[in-house]
This record gives sequence, structure tokens and C-alpha cells, in this order.
Amino acid sequence: MLFPKRMKDLTILVHKDYTQKVVDSLQDGGVVEIDSVDRDEDVKELIEEKNIPEIITDFTDYEMRLSSIIDIFERIEEEGETSIKEFLNPPEPEKIEREKKPLDDLFDEVDNLLEENGKEIKELNSELTEIKDKIKDLKEKEKALKIIIDIDIELSSLGESTFSVLRLGKTKNPTKLKSALEELESAFFSKTGKTEEEYLVLTGAYLGEKEEYERALREGDFRPLKLEELKGDPKEALARVKRGLKKLRERRDSLVDDLREYKEDWEKKYQVLREELNIYRDKKEIVQNFGSTDTTSVIKAWAEEDDVEKVEDVISDCAKGHAEIVDEEPVDPDEVPISLENPKPIKPFELLTKMFAPPRYDEVDPTIIVGPAFVLFFGLMLGDFIYGLILAVGAIVMIKGPGKVEEGIKNFGWILFATGLSTIFFGLIQGGYMGPGRDDYHNLIGRFGIETPALLETLEGDGPLILLIISLVIGITYINIGLVLQLIQHIKRKNYKRIILENTSWWLLQPAAFILIAPMMVEDFTFTSTVNYAAYALGAVGLILLALRAKGLSFFELTGFLGDFLSFSRILALGLATAGIGLTVNVITDLVAGADVGMLIVWPLLAIGTIVALYGHIKKKSNKMTGVGGALIILGAMGFADPSYPFFVLALLVFFAGHMINLALQGLGSFVHSLRLQYVEFFGYFFEGGGKEFEPFKFERKHTKLKTKEEMTK
Repeated sequence: MLFPKRMKDLTILVHKDYTQKVVDSLQDGGVVEIDSVDRDEDVKELIEEKNIPEIITDFTDYEMRLSSIIDIFERIEEEGETSIKEFLNPPEPEKIEREKKPLDDLFDEVDNLLEENGKEIKELNSELTEIKDKIKDLKEKEKALKIIIDIDIELSSLGESTFSVLRLGKTKNPTKLKSALEELESAFFSKTGKTEEEYLVLTGAYLGEKEEYERALREGDFRPLKLEELKGDPKEALARVKRGLKKLRERRDSLVDDLREYKEDWEKKYQVLREELNIYRDKKEIVQNFGSTDTTSVIKAWAEEDDVEKVEDVISDCAKGHAEIVDEEPVDPDEVPISLENPKPIKPFELLTKMFAPPRYDEVDPTIIVGPAFVLFFGLMLGDFIYGLILAVGAIVMIKGPGKVEEGIKNFGWILFATGLSTIFFGLIQGGYMGPGRDDYHNLIGRFGIETPALLETLEGDGPLILLIISLVIGITYINIGLVLQLIQHIKRKNYKRIILENTSWWLLQPAAFILIAPMMVEDFTFTSTVNYAAYALGAVGLILLALRAKGLSFFELTGFLGDFLSFSRILALGLATAGIGLTVNVITDLVAGADVGMLIVWPLLAIGTIVALYGHIKKKSNKMTGVGGALIILGAMGFADPSYPFFVLALLVFFAGHMINLALQGLGSFVHSLRLQYVEFFGYFFEGGGKEFEPFKFERKHTKLKTKEEMTK
């Protein structure tokens, strides 16, 4: 568990007549990573030059043709609205049973499918794209016409005529534009109106001065309105544009419906065929990594030590004795792909290690330490029962929903669930239930008259000091766990000199520093003179060893160690921040709920609500604005029954909104700072990363599954 799984370097020799069967079996088995023979110089000298199979070009062509149709189907799906239910509980992909068939038959099946409906689907999509462009163009014209709706102008006169050029547009600085146009002999300038921030301007010039005219417009920050090909006055043109938009939208919806029908009937078929083509393509492309002689194919591969026997059995069965396998211990750790080995509860936390970097083959895998430590740090930092409950419930939704189809989301969900449980546990200890328990300003549980006893009061008495001591004890313990892992790593690599200079120096300096510094900080805490002399001796030896390793940088090594140690005080800082902001929200909630201004609140709420609702309705801004106005009116009306009711509702909003913001900010902070303690303070003592993950030669079937021999027989 402390190191990646042991790997074997395999050299597979197989007669050329059986090469493809071996490739098929290795892909089905999915336990070896096939590498290029070029990495083995001894093998490389004996083999012929590799050639790229011509059939790869055919695969690329067929895949592109299938993908172009699948992309159309996916774009149609994006245009539809995805419900929250579908997002939280996505359907698992249906797998179609397929028989293994020859490649030529698969190519024929693809050709037949594309011939059957591929052309029609592309034509529909092409027309849909064209209509969308037209709708976009007309919407821009509609927007421009609404701006000039009250201007009396014949739109067909805009643009270029036999003798002149006429433009209608907007500018923020009409004075600058007018000044630029005055340099032209034939140019004219007329302000025709004003929008919220810009002026509407009609300008023109003699056609012979077109270049100078266009330059003057650019200098004057003039932006022409999109009014090409329009006729009549703005009102007539706007009516025609709206009719055109209606027809185009109807045709667009009809095309989308047609494409959706094709999608429902044929998308799975296209996905199935593309998946099967990709499986065949992988088998053909992997051959490029092989070496060969006149009669033999040479395959270099990696396999986990426990799977070597399985690989031998697979190859023996399909090659009928015409193959030989040589397994060797890896020589260069940097070349070896790594496969992590951790207990099932720790497995999701491999995500955190890999976010930094996968370990190298001869390097400690810290996941089994990082997982529990990350959960511990997060819980101490957030430390609120209700917050933890929300995180745990959210994690379950994530695991049971999107996590069904996405492994990464599932792993993150389990991490979030563990941190939620930790937050619940430390929330119980610290008495945090949407803020700390106080007699004057209650948290959520306290508002129901329930006492929330706490073993550790985060904001009161000696609570902060105790939490600081806990944080620093955790810190020095965790740093020393890092030093132990460094020791194990040095032993594995036989770096005995570094054990003496690195590990021994710190393990001498730490007890010496404690013996000498503790009496200065804690009254009546003393050691005998013999112990003190021993501490001086240990410290001196530790400093000498440190100086031998770090030379002139030994001072910075000491300050760096001290900085790592003190950095764990961020556990206290985040814990105080969570509790402090939670308490602040509770104080503000009580102040709002207890406000006593009588009927003074009622009329302003009614007035503001009415104004907002009317503005949203008249300007057609949005239903949300009208809804907000309506809510304010209802809130004001409640004040007629009792002036305290509006404040009670506002207090509820402040309470829950404030705590949700606190959860979001402090949850993110706890996640980031817990990671920082791993990546900077912990990993800095032993872990570098830079390994390459083990990628077995296999294909993850998402849309297909092979029929068993029994099913094919039936």
C-alpha cells in the first residue's frame, strides 16, 4: 500500500500468423500496457523498420463520417432543456448486444447506414444552420429597427446610390464625429435621436469621397446600424421582419423535430458502429509499437506482477504454443508505469494525490495517509453539524446521480461525503449548528429551545488556545509522519547517507528544541540540568548534520521547518472564521427580527414592490423582476396584519442566505487549505511525483457488449 504495485517488464515473441489473435486476446484481457519496442535498445537492434498499416486511413475516414452525424445529434440535444432531474439522475447508457464480426462486414454496415439516412440528416442540419444564421441576422435588424422606430426615413435610401452614400448609426461622441466629417466637402451630419447612452446620427457624403468618409466615421467612433436590404419606413420594415422571424422559427422548430426523430431512431446505431470501429482501430494502431523479424512479432509490455500468470495463460491459449514470454524486473524506475494499491475506502482519495502528481515507481504512495488527514483537517476547519449534514446529503446526490456515469464525479462525491461526516463529528464537539451555541444569539438548534453543549467552545474562554494547541500537535505529528515516509523511501532506494543527514538531524533537533524552549513558554515546567545538557548536545549534533547537508542554507532549512510547523495554525484560523461568520449571521438575524419601527416598513415595501413590478411589466424586462415586485408587495401587505411579520420573513432570508454563503466560502477555504497542508507542508519532506499512470490496452465499452458464446449459439 505504501508503494505502487509491483510491475513486470514483458517481452512477448509471437509468430506473425498469430499476432492478430494475440492482440485481440490482450485487448479483451485488459491487463497489459503495450509500449514501443524502441525503449529496449537490445530488441531494437534486431528488428525491422516499422510501417504504419494502410488501413488506419480507412478507419479515420469512416470515424469522421460517423462522428459528423453524432455531432449533429449532440447539438440537437444541447438545444433542448435539460431538467434538474435529468442532471441529478442521468440515465445510464444502454448497451446493445453485438456479435463479433469481420472488419469488412463492419465497413459494409457503416456504408449501408450512411447511405440509408446520413445524407438526409446532413441536409437537414445544413438547412437548420442556414436558418439559424438568418434568424440571427433578422434579430439584429429587429433590434436596430426598434431603436429608430419613430424616425421618418425611407430605409431603402440607406447605403450606396449612384451619387451618394448614406449611413444611419450610433455614436457616444457626436461632437467628435461631426468634427471628423467637417473635413469632407460633401459630408453632412444630423442627430436624429438618443438611446440610453448613445446618439442616433444620420450621415452621408458624395460617393467620390467614400474612402475619406468611411475613415471619418471610424475616427468619430460611429457604429452603423444593421439595416441592409430593408425597405419602407421603420414601422413597416419591423412588421415584415417580425413576420419573417415567425416563419423562420417555425421552420427551425420543424427541422429540429425532424432531427430529433432521427436522433431517437438512429443515434444509438451510429454510436455502436463508431465504438466498434474504434475497437478495431486500436488493435491496428497498437501494431505500430511492435517490432518484427521475418517470422516473428516482438511486443514490449508492462503488467502488474499478480497478472503475469494470467497474461501467459491468455497468450498460450490463443497462440497455440507459437509464443514466448520473458518477464523481467524493471531497470529504470522512471520508465515504469504505476498502478496504485489502496484499500477500497481510501481509493477515492487517489484523486487528491493525482491532482498533485502520480508517484514514481520507487516512490511512496501517500494516499493512505493523505485521505484520513484531509478529512480530519477539513472537519476541524469547518466544524458545524448542519454544514456537514448539507455536504453529506449533497455528496449522496452526487454519487447516486452523475456519479453513476462519471467515475471522477463519483470519487469526488465519496471525498465530499467523508468530509461531511467529519464536519458533523467536529460540529458536535464544537457545538456548531449553523453558528456556535450562545445564550444571547442562538444558532439553528438553539432557536428551538434545545441546548447545544460543546466540548470545545471555538470562540469562548480557552477554546481558541486549545484549538491552536491541537492544530500544532497535529502539525508536528504530521510532519514527522512525512519524515518516517521519507525514511522508508530512503531505505528502499538505499540512500543511507541521506537518512543520517536528513532524518536523523530533524529527530535530534526536535526533542532538543522542546526541552530548551518549553520552560521559557510554560511556567513551572522545568528539566534537570542533565536533561538540559543532553538537549544542548543533541541540538549541536543535529545542527552539524543539517549544516553538512544544507551547507550555507541550513538556516533556511530551520526556518522552513518552523514555517511548516506554524502553518498548521491555519486549522485554528479557518475554524475561527467559520464560527465567527456564523455568529455574525445569527446576530444580524436577531437584529432584523427584533426591529420595531411599526408601520414605517409597510408603505415603503408596497411602494417599492409596485414600482419594480410595474417597471418589469411595462419594459418587459423579465418575469423575475415582476416576481420580485410581487413578493415585496406581499411582504408589505403582511405588515398590515402585524408590523413584525415582514421583519420575520427578512430575518429568515438573512439567516439561511448568510449561512449558505458562509458554507460556500468556508467550505471552499477548508478544501483549499486542507490540500495546501498536504501538498506544501507534508509532501515537501518526501514526495515529488512525476510518475506515469498504468494504462492497460483495453477498450471501455459504453454502448455495446459482446454476446457470449451461449447467446450466439441460441
